[in-house]
Amino acid sequence: MPALPSLIYLAGFMGSGKSTIGPILANVLGYEFTDLDERIEADLGMPIRAYFLAEGEGAFREAERRVLEETTQWTAHVVSLGGGAMAQEANARMILEAGTVVYLRASVSELQRRLRRSRHRPMLLDDQGRRLPPDELMQRIRMLLDAREPSYMQAHLLVDIDNRHVGQTVDDVVRLLRRSERHDSRNERR
Repeated sequence: MPALPSLIYLAGFMGSGKSTIGPILANVLGYEFTDLDERIEADLGMPIRAYFLAEGEGAFREAERRVLEETTQWTAHVVSLGGGAMAQEANARMILEAGTVVYLRASVSELQRRLRRSRHRPMLLDDQGRRLPPDELMQRIRMLLDAREPSYMQAHLLVDIDNRHVGQTVDDVVRLLRRSERHDSRNERR
């Protein structure tokens, strides 16, 4: 049986369950867990939404890159990435080299269902910081997912999460990690 990867990154669109699945997966594997967004907030000393609105996306992405670079030195760790982390080419290269990336893939309709009440995701709010109406939310998710999906598809492993319970998804990820060596598992599917 191949050895488990020492560093696992969970990638996927916001609302795909990375922050929920990550700590459970880490517990199952006996690893540490870090939510990248929480780590960034700790470094910034403020919520991402506030920083994003005050400083803009560019400043946030630079802060994200700095924290992400720290993670590349970790071992026995599961890291939940922010939804846009892999969309930055330099970030994608860094994490694909440093660890095993698992893409938790969800459909637009599943994401819309999960995100319809979200108030803390700046990319899904209007210019005044309010939630988008359902039809606009669906369009925004589709637009962002279309832009980000090519970067997510670079992941070493892929798990579809539509209509799956958290436990099923964790089991799928563990099974794929145990079955595959990192360099031989590109886009393996559940």
